[in-house]
Amino acid sequence: MNSRKRAIVFVDGNNWYHNVKSLVKKPRGIDFGKLSVLICDRFGLSLVEVRYYNSVPDIDLGEENYYKHMVFLAGLKRKGVVVNTRKLKVIRSGGKKLRVEKGVDVQIASDMIDYSLVKDFCDVCILISGDADFLPAMNVIKRKGCEVITTCVGKGYSRDLRSGDFRYVVLKRGDLDRCWGGR
Repeated sequence: MNSRKRAIVFVDGNNWYHNVKSLVKKPRGIDFGKLSVLICDRFGLSLVEVRYYNSVPDIDLGEENYYKHMVFLAGLKRKGVVVNTRKLKVIRSGGKKLRVEKGVDVQIASDMIDYSLVKDFCDVCILISGDADFLPAMNVIKRKGCEVITTCVGKGYSRDLRSGDFRYVVLKRGDLDRCWGGR
């Protein structure tokens, strides 16, 4: 019988991509399965599943990277990663069109609460993100007896997430090199 705590990894795709670009040229080459196992092994946890969250552009907006993004997401699915997406919104501000991600963080926070506290699918939520907006949900999970661990590269990793209330790991270049999936 495995006595290790069960962990689900929740990846904030947009936050991860923009932060990890500070260490590697092609963040898409990181294998989330390998990365998740590395993190779980570090904390003595048993990996249940990996869940990836990101926004996708509307093809009608003429996004040139649309197909690359969809191929990337399909590749994650082939590797057993559960992919959750929301449409990228376009807003006008000061006469410019801005693309903004809406609802992804709320979806991640809701799923972390759902999978740990409601469905009891995991004992530990591992959040791959440097975004402190998750702290209210993390505090709810902790108060109810489950754990949240955060991890990210140094750039973009909120000090609030590393304040001592939660276990965390700052990923280094060597960690990422061990998780390379190739492309």
